Amino acid sequence: MKKIIASIILTIAIITIAQAVDKTVTELNNIYSLYMKQDFQTAEQKLLSLSTTNIPSEHFIYSLELGDLYLDKLNQLVKAESIYKSLTENYPKQSNIGDIYYRLGVTYEKLENYLDAAQMYEMVATKYRKSQYSQDALDAIERCFKKNYQDLVAKVDGFPITRIEFDDRMSQNSGAYEKFEAKQQLLNDMIGERLMYKEAEERGLDATPDFKTRYDDIRKNAMFQNWYQKEAVNAVKISEGDKKGYYKKHMSEFITPEQISAREILVKTKPEADSLFKMIMTYNLKFDSVAQETSLAPTKSSGGDLGYFRRGTQPKEIEDIAFKLKPKQISAPFYSPTKGGYMLIQVDDNKPQKVRTYKEAAPEIENRMRGEKIDATFKTKTDAFRNASSVIVNDSAIKANQDTLAIIDGSPITKQMVDDYIAKIPPFYRSDFETPEGKKRIVDNMILENTWLKQLEKQKYWLLNSVFGQLLDARKNMLISNLRTIEVGDKAVVSDSDMMREYKKIISDYKVAKQVRAREITVKSESLARSLRIMAMKDTMAFDSLARIYSIAPSKAMGGDMGYFSLGSKPELIEKPAFELAKGKISQPIKIDDTTYTLIKVQDIKPATTKPFEDVKPTLSRKMRQDKDAAMYKTYISALQQMHKVETYLVDETPPPQPEPPKIETPKTEIPKTEIPKVEEKQKENK
Repeated sequence: MKKIIASIILTIAIITIAQAVDKTVTELNNIYSLYMKQDFQTAEQKLLSLSTTNIPSEHFIYSLELGDLYLDKLNQLVKAESIYKSLTENYPKQSNIGDIYYRLGVTYEKLENYLDAAQMYEMVATKYRKSQYSQDALDAIERCFKKNYQDLVAKVDGFPITRIEFDDRMSQNSGAYEKFEAKQQLLNDMIGERLMYKEAEERGLDATPDFKTRYDDIRKNAMFQNWYQKEAVNAVKISEGDKKGYYKKHMSEFITPEQISAREILVKTKPEADSLFKMIMTYNLKFDSVAQETSLAPTKSSGGDLGYFRRGTQPKEIEDIAFKLKPKQISAPFYSPTKGGYMLIQVDDNKPQKVRTYKEAAPEIENRMRGEKIDATFKTKTDAFRNASSVIVNDSAIKANQDTLAIIDGSPITKQMVDDYIAKIPPFYRSDFETPEGKKRIVDNMILENTWLKQLEKQKYWLLNSVFGQLLDARKNMLISNLRTIEVGDKAVVSDSDMMREYKKIISDYKVAKQVRAREITVKSESLARSLRIMAMKDTMAFDSLARIYSIAPSKAMGGDMGYFSLGSKPELIEKPAFELAKGKISQPIKIDDTTYTLIKVQDIKPATTKPFEDVKPTLSRKMRQDKDAAMYKTYISALQQMHKVETYLVDETPPPQPEPPKIETPKTEIPKTEIPKVEEKQKENK
């Protein structure tokens, strides 16, 4: 009988505990639904009420969630600290007590109490190694170490800027800080950032709707990227056996068939094709140049280039001939019914069939398999997120453009929400999402985002060091940027009259010298140059066509086009005749050296001019705004410094220049002069 009674009591206890757990899960789900609506005030009131329970386990859970709300959503750090400290004191034996100490570290770091933050992180990393945040705590210690470093370069109202932080900034562009003046400027910038950050906080710029929206987007993205890396990317493992099996199964995909690279010339008649073939072979003309001048094919502009191709991709009559040719070999003329004319083919290159070995294909196989498995893992997990929520999609409402399009855990996705989402899409792609099908895709995406975000909130991804550290920097940078926009950017306005005065002051900078546009033909023979000049002057063939066929200059592919140029930009031998010729005239052959001659034809002449104000206005406006912005920023930072206590300790450690050692003059030793008798006198003495 006693055993029966004990069994009944145990069963009742188990049922009671299960009911309590179910109740807690339900209440927390309701809290997370409020988070999705950004209704943090209601969530706070509910948690305050729930945390008054006398049941210790429930009190711990609700209090912890309340502390997290204050820490992450409401930024009420003193309240969060009080709750966490109370939990550590009242529940010292709690299995996840290390997680609470980690939260205290995060709270202290946000409060800029880096010493206490480091102590909390160290406690978690050493004493509570089983905590899910032990590695995060270890990583966070390094960040706090930089702030606790005792070697300082400055203080701003007692806030330290340490040598190690300063060195980190310099290392990002070490070559720019070789001089002490550059280091001093960097320190001034870091001091300015600190002053602006605190000023922005005091003004409450983080409470504006725009700031909250942008910060929330960054927060969501940071959590998702960390989750995706951890749960989708890092979770996928590819074994050597998997890769070898894939290789055997997809062997045909790693065979590269024989390919050739070829060029074509297409003309209407056989006599034309025969004549071109004879000219090319007799005079060794460039196939691509002849193609550019004579071919009727769409490939004409690229010199007849067909690129690389394998069998089955070109008309059969072309492939049958092309695949029999060797590189640099040209076919005899043949008729192509597909192209409706007579053709010449030149093969440029041949790549034989190749079978990639497993070793060669292994990296690609791993990338393929990894991509497929990551996609499958992502879908499986996000489907599970969706199944964990109550989701109702009203397809007919989407087609009818009604107000409520879907409901997630009791919260609607409205037409207005979808329209706001579409408004954020770049205009070029926006029309794709304004149809019922496009709106359905957006609704599905919003459901996906809502369901995974809710799960990530439950898993506290915002607490991970990689996310938390990123959000610290993002918040700081956003506040500084917003304040700078308000105090400097919006005020650095340049009027048209200001720009006109500046334009007149520096008008000489906008003078454009006379420019000439010319074409050139460079050949290895003076007689050939003279013959080509006669042909061009008689309009036997256009100058640019002659350049493409005969010129050896790099500009031949562009018909000898040298573009526009001014005096001093080309060799004088070329430049002088180009600037002396009238438009449309062709120079006499210009001797470059003993074996090189050039013809110049002037295509166009642009006289010297001055750029009008309207043309330079955008550039001038941008420069003047930048200059004004820089000057106003400097003035604003100087004013902020006057209102705060700023101490700097940066010392110029560059060794002073050493004076040159005095020159020691070696005394000159006079060598007695010895007269050398003249030759004539010596001869007389000998006589």
